[in-house]
Amino acid sequence: MHTAHAVIAAIAVAASSLTQILDATFARLQSYPVPPYAIWTATWHITQTPMGYNTGTTSGVEVHRYAVRLADGMENVSDPSPNGKLPPALILPEFLGPFAWTLVTSVRVPAPDNGASMLPDVEGLKTIARVTAFAQPAYVLAKSPPPIENVGGHPSYHLELRPLGDPRKHNLRDLWIDVSTYDLWKAHFVGTYTPGPGAPVSPTDATVYFRQVVGCWVVTRALWTYDDPPDHFDFDVTNNEIGVLRTLPDWLFDAREYRKHQDAGEPDYIGAVLERMRNGAKP
Repeated sequence: MHTAHAVIAAIAVAASSLTQILDATFARLQSYPVPPYAIWTATWHITQTPMGYNTGTTSGVEVHRYAVRLADGMENVSDPSPNGKLPPALILPEFLGPFAWTLVTSVRVPAPDNGASMLPDVEGLKTIARVTAFAQPAYVLAKSPPPIENVGGHPSYHLELRPLGDPRKHNLRDLWIDVSTYDLWKAHFVGTYTPGPGAPVSPTDATVYFRQVVGCWVVTRALWTYDDPPDHFDFDVTNNEIGVLRTLPDWLFDAREYRKHQDAGEPDYIGAVLERMRNGAKP
């Protein structure tokens, strides 16, 4: 006798080819709005383990705030300000936040100069879904039909992807797609990462989880690895407060202009916006 799970699997696979699954996933992702600006806080659980024959593991927790301009992926990263003034900020086109997987074509993020990028290969994935005479697919699927697995209570296709070439560029490895809504619930990919300017670039293995927040489909949790010999790091990052905005001042995303406002002793702009969000007011 078939179990309920087996029945769902049989119906879902029969109703949708693999190409249809991917096409429906893109259509679903593109149906969600992408705001001009966003702001959020993130809690980082960091585990540091010595490599080689060393022993001893340490762990810690950090909280950071972020503002992002979606048009070009410029991020302003800072820590809460204890004195209410503008704190030091790292301003770069990192685009590692909740909206990194957006498929809206108006979002353009420049390639990093150092070669480190945790941006998913969504353009490569689009090639799988819509193969033409002018483009060869970037991946093949390891299992067909794909198995169905439970992700947070959601029966989901588990698509295992294998790159046909340039595995650094085509960095997707696994996608978990809802069999009913075609929402992307979970993804696994590989890439390269550096925590900041001047830090070593390291291969990284990343897994991200998605859900709907303020009407948008965003990453709410991300786990990834980083090596800085003689230590190995594991990051478990939860995006906590997420707010979307129609506008933010340009100086928040320009390092030179930001320093002018900071030197003038101006109040903590991002902190004030977050406080209004917490009090239920429109940011």
